[in-house]
Formats: sequence, structure tokens, C-alpha cells
Amino acid sequence: MKFGNVVIRRKVPCSMRDGITLYSDIYLPDETGEYPVLLMRQPYGRSIASTVTHAHPVWYASKGYIVVIQDVRGRGESEGEFNPFVQEAEDGFDTIEWAAGLSGSTGKVGMYGFSYQGLTQWAAASLHPPALKAIAPSMCPADMYHGLFYPHGSFALGNHLPWAFQLARDTAQRAGDFETAEQCSRFMRSPEEVLWKLPLNERHPILEQYFPTFYDWIDHKAYDEYWEQMNWIDEIIVEPVPALHIGGWYDGFLMGTLQSFEALQATATPDCFHRLIVGPWAHIPWGRRAGGIDHGEQADGGHHLEQLRWFDYWLKGKEDTELSGELPIRYFDQLSHEWHMAEQLPSVLEDGSSPSEWFYLSGSQTPANGAAGGGRLERHKEDVEEAVPDVFVYDSRLPMRLDSYLPSDRIAIQERQEILVYTGGPLAKDVPIFGSPELSVQYQTLGGPTDLVAILTTVSENGTARLLSVGRTEICSEGAEASNEWRTARIRLRPLAATLPAGSYVRLELTGSAFPLFARHPNGVRDEMNSTGSGGLKIATTAVRSTEQDISCLKLPLKR
Repeated sequence: MKFGNVVIRRKVPCSMRDGITLYSDIYLPDETGEYPVLLMRQPYGRSIASTVTHAHPVWYASKGYIVVIQDVRGRGESEGEFNPFVQEAEDGFDTIEWAAGLSGSTGKVGMYGFSYQGLTQWAAASLHPPALKAIAPSMCPADMYHGLFYPHGSFALGNHLPWAFQLARDTAQRAGDFETAEQCSRFMRSPEEVLWKLPLNERHPILEQYFPTFYDWIDHKAYDEYWEQMNWIDEIIVEPVPALHIGGWYDGFLMGTLQSFEALQATATPDCFHRLIVGPWAHIPWGRRAGGIDHGEQADGGHHLEQLRWFDYWLKGKEDTELSGELPIRYFDQLSHEWHMAEQLPSVLEDGSSPSEWFYLSGSQTPANGAAGGGRLERHKEDVEEAVPDVFVYDSRLPMRLDSYLPSDRIAIQERQEILVYTGGPLAKDVPIFGSPELSVQYQTLGGPTDLVAILTTVSENGTARLLSVGRTEICSEGAEASNEWRTARIRLRPLAATLPAGSYVRLELTGSAFPLFARHPNGVRDEMNSTGSGGLKIATTAVRSTEQDISCLKLPLKR
């Protein structure tokens, strides 16, 4: 059949090595000839084809590609049982070799797509299929544990519980259980009821029946053999494939995208190089507005054309001296709304040569609780005032809220007394940040183990407090309460690129939770929420101090 001036072949079968048949839709140029193949493997119904972020397959086919969109095993119309991630390496290898042999194919295959459709690329690339010549994974990691599920060492509950119900919905629908599928849709749209349920590993009847894998993610809270089989980085770098990485500053999987790029970039050669684009985007959509902020008409970044350019170079052999010679990183400044180029990510600079701006936490005559308190960020150590330690109370029954990484205004929640707030003076000049802020805090805690969460915001002259970054670590009180011992907590915050304008203020929040972005800590136990019901939720108290001898400080990495 023809549609959109291209030829479409529907539900084309492809046999896997174990005899299972997977089905694809194939889009072909409406002209006789040989063309390279672009392959997308996805679990959401192949008609969608990542069009929430990517151009429709008709567009790619019209540019001279055979486009294959496949339902992965156990999804859509494909046979077999869906086992997220672990099934995708061998199935991806088999599909790539099949696609290379399609009538009209040049034998060269590229893969594209975002999120799960990106994960299938990393899985397939780990087995080095000969026909795979380039990939373009977007907003996805090659290491599931560190880059997807536990990027800050705490389960990313707010992202993955609704997603689990989405996957359960599709399984229920395949089974003909349409009533349960509708219940799953409700939980996806309004997840509050299930987000607060404790303990996390208490089986919800819908997930237990239709997506029990969710509880594997919860039960394996430490990196172990379970997660090793879903970390493809070591296998990929043995024989890397050129990769165009696309990430978003507000995407929940940003840290995984950057981790994968760093690993591959360390192997780059003129014959196999890699590129990274990071825009002002959430997971969905990739537009100019995110978190209520208009990032300008240039925010799109031309990502459709950049992907086409990438595949034209590697699959069609089109000369592009700019692509082969340009700096490998292109990123968007979240505040100046400008695109920049860079040679490498700041995190790979281990020689201490990276320029930084330092801010020192200081007490005062009034407590630092809330934005109206006396917490300050000083630019010089000698200006730090030794005062009564600042103290906040974290009640795990009522955690402080943070739903996403979007650049939301935190000013209202910063009024809360359960948060320590430290604010600097007006900046004398623009401060261009690029990289991961680092925080070192002197603390004591009662009722621990507990979490210490750090949230960085920029306060504009009109009083809004825009979220920039967040990080967390677990802190404990073992053996310290009786001795009055002070300990040091170190938090590496999420990376960002933002030029703080002259006249604005840097502000740091310290509290015990960022729920549901991170699973809340119940306090008093280390087994984060897996063995604690709502009756086991406790209260923890944390003190913070900063003295000239034992300084608490914030380090902001500057653009080189």
C-alpha cells in the first residue's frame, strides 16, 4: 500500500533464533533502488514509532531510507513473552541481520529512537552485529541501574511506577482484560494513590499479575548480578559503533545519557566518532517550553535534521567535513537560551584544572529554616559566621515534594520550616555553570539513617526561585550520637548548563526528601522502603554547621 508518497508493507514477519516471530511495518521510498535501513524496535505499538519526539517513518523514507518499525517480543502483535531489556540484545542482533538482507537494502543498518527504543539500540550494539553501522539513542542509558532506575542511589519512584502500570496495561490488553487495562490507564494519569503505598515491594494485584518485573527493580536495590546483565557499556566499548546521543536537561535519564557518551567518547577515533546534543527538553515533549519556561524558538536545535545528517554520513557515505571536524558536544544553556559547543564533559576532567565558583554555608543569629531565615552563602571563608547549628526535621509521613527536574518555581515550598535555606548575595557578574555542582556538608543526625537532599535554585530579581539541580545521599548516626561527632556528607548534584545572570542569587535547600522523584527514606533503617509499611515511618532530625575549620561549601563548575 502507499501512504504519504511512500510504500508501506504491514506486519512483515521476522524469525528469531528460538523460532519466535516478531512483526514489523516497513516504509520504503517509492522509487526503485537500493537504500540503507533505519530500524526502530519498540514496545508500545509500532504505529506510534516514537513520533512523540521523532519524525514519522514516512519522513525518513522520503529521505532515501528503508524504515523498519518492529514490535519487540511480547508486545504489539509480536509473539513471545515480554522481558524488559534482557531480551533485546539477541532479538536486536537477529533483527538487524534480517533487515540488512531485505530486498532493496544496501546491507547497512542504523538504529534510532528514544527511551525504550534507545535501550534496544544499546542492547543490540553490545553483541556487535556486522550490519549495524550507526545508532542514535536518545534519552536513554546503556547502564540500567545507574542511568535509569537508581541515578542518585535512590529508586526513581515517580518515573517508574506510572511506567510499570503502562507496561502492565499493554500486557492486560493483549490478554483481553480490558477492564484492568483501563484501571492501569487511570493509575498512569493519576498515580498519587499508588505512589504513597508502602512498602514499595508489597505486591499490587495488577502489577503482580501483569508486570511483576517492577518488583525485581525494587528488590534489587543494590547493583548486583541482576543489573549487570542490563549494563552493556563494557561490551559496547570493546567494538563501539558511532553513536549520536541526544539528551535533555530536564529528562529523568540525563545522567545515563551522559554516562554512556563519556564511555564511548573515550574510545573515539576518526573512523568511529560520537556526538552529544543536550537540549532544554523533558522526556516528552522536545519543544521550546518546559516547566512553564519559554526557551525561545532556537530551543528545537534542529534535532530531526541532525539525526538525518548523522545517518547520511555513516550509512550513505555523504561527505560532511563539518560533522567529522566539529567539537563533539552541543548543549543548550538553560538560562541564556544559547547553544554552545564543547570538547568534553567537565566530569572527565580529573586533573583539578576545571575553574569553579565556591560558596560557603554560613549561619547567623537566626535559624536557616525557610527562605525568611538567616541561612547565607558567602563567597569568602572568612565571612562565615560561627553560630548555633541549623536544624531541620524530616517527617517521612509528610515528605517534601519534588515531582520532576523541570525548571519549576520553588519559592512557595522554600517557605517551609522543614527546609534549611541558604541564599547568596546578588551576583556581580554572569556566572556560566557547566557540569555537576558538588556539596560538602558538616552534619549530625538523630533518628538516622536518613536522607540528605540538596536542591539548587537561582533566585531572580523578581523573586522566583527556579530549580536548577538536585542530589541526595544517605546519612547515618551510628555511634555518633553519644560522642557528639560531626560527619561530612558529600553530594554530587545533577549536571546542568546555565549562565546565572548578574543580579540574581544562588540558593541552596537542604532537607530530607524529594518525593516522589526519589523514594522517600523511612528513617531509622537502611532498607529503603522495602520492609517498612506506613506504620514504620519515623522522624529524623539533622543538624548542619559550617565553621572556619570544618567548612560546609558548595562548588559550582564553570564553563571553560
